[in-house]
Amino acid sequence: MIRRTLLVSLFASLLLVACGGDHGLTARGSVTADADGRSTGFAFPDDTRLDVAGDGAAGLVTGECEMAKVGEDAWGLVVTIRRGATVDDLGLSSVTIMQRTDADPSAGRVEAELGTTLYSPAAGATCQVDVPYAVDDGGMVGLTGDCAVQDVDGNTATVSVELDLVGCTVID
Repeated sequence: MIRRTLLVSLFASLLLVACGGDHGLTARGSVTADADGRSTGFAFPDDTRLDVAGDGAAGLVTGECEMAKVGEDAWGLVVTIRRGATVDDLGLSSVTIMQRTDADPSAGRVEAELGTTLYSPAAGATCQVDVPYAVDDGGMVGLTGDCAVQDVDGNTATVSVELDLVGCTVID
């Protein structure tokens, strides 16, 4: 009986390895938005899982990350992180970060939702998103930077990003 249990466990382990051992998207770091003298955002201790299906409705933070090949050794990156529960009027509800690994940091773009209000890149304002690394094996991406964003009424916020992601979807 013990031998059969060990064989079943070994087979299951081999099956997981053969299927890539997908552990989902995980994040470490933070995203903060400073608006109207308040700071709000997401803080991720080591290896916080973001892609648990259905958890958004339960109030958990979910997310997606895609790396698409855009040239020789270059990747286009799109990362979206969402809070599932209703937040107050100024709480960070979601953020989307876009950048290419072959682009200048000033080409980065950040959009954020504070409460239910969308903030987009502010005209003429600075946005710097650096990609310290992007490795297709394992879908590993690092993002750092600060971007000024504003809503349609001209209210401004600064979004700061310091993230390490593992498990991004890789699109060749």
